[in-house]
Amino acid sequence: MKADRIRFMHESQFRELPAAPRAAVQFTRPEEAYMILVIGGGSRTGRELARLLRGRGEKVRMLTRPKKAGEAGEAGEPGTVVGDLASPASLDAAMAGVTRVFLLSSPAHDEGAWHRNAIDAAARAGVRHLVRSSILGADAHSKARFIRHHGESDDYLRASGVPFTVIRPNFYMHNVTAGWAPALDPRGNYYAPAGDALLSMVDARDVAAVAAAVLTGRRHAGKTYDVTGPAPVSHAQACEKLGERLGRPVRYVPVDDDTARSAMLGAGLNTWFTDALVELYQDYRRSGADGYAARVHGAVHEITGRPARTLDQALDDELRPAAAASSAGAGKR
Repeated sequence: MKADRIRFMHESQFRELPAAPRAAVQFTRPEEAYMILVIGGGSRTGRELARLLRGRGEKVRMLTRPKKAGEAGEAGEPGTVVGDLASPASLDAAMAGVTRVFLLSSPAHDEGAWHRNAIDAAARAGVRHLVRSSILGADAHSKARFIRHHGESDDYLRASGVPFTVIRPNFYMHNVTAGWAPALDPRGNYYAPAGDALLSMVDARDVAAVAAAVLTGRRHAGKTYDVTGPAPVSHAQACEKLGERLGRPVRYVPVDDDTARSAMLGAGLNTWFTDALVELYQDYRRSGADGYAARVHGAVHEITGRPARTLDQALDDELRPAAAASSAGAGKR
């Protein structure tokens, strides 16, 4: 199996956020009074959340990392502030005048410190409500570091004195809809160490809708919401559904942890991140067919009034427009 054939994982685990240089904070519209700071605006959840909030007439400020030379991105655009979760001073400046904060970050060795920095800055700023994106099953005593670190951060937030809500999404559907097809081998095989685990996968748009409702509502402080899709799905079932949209067979091939680890390291992931992903899959396997990762929760419908999207809907929304565009382009040739 080639090393680049295994691609993973959770929304916050899809991108690694490199440690950014300690740059001065820059406001692009200092004259405006912003109300909601979105940290993690480069993620699917963050982008959709900002769109929803602005659609409701909310004033939104996006925290963006300093851009490297030649790098495209959001830094310096209207409505953004350049800052760094590793820099408390930049967070203090970013939260000036902010009353509500959404907090999501990419995974990294220092992710716990990053979240503590943001929570401490929110406390200093007198933020009235901090909504933190955690992970389903977050537990400070977990064997899986992603789950453990999120559990520790959740506990830190609860003890901070900052009014809070924790939302805990499960495995994101766009890992399947956007990430799996490029990882298929020439025979249509997708490799992962998930075993027979079932996951109540969730659409990032639904997580954003929950976050938007929580940030703008008045009955959510002090609560924790588990945010899932409407049904548990195995990797084999997800591959079958993906194949239906791609018009060719797609097959899930379970692999052991050592094979997965070697493939990820060979693809260029660092050792810490690789081990964290393997640990998470081990936890999914322990959850199995009826454990925490398979359970369905009704938060999306209860909070937004709309049913959670299915994986079929997510696949159709992601892949059918691309397929239509491809067909149209072929017709023009």
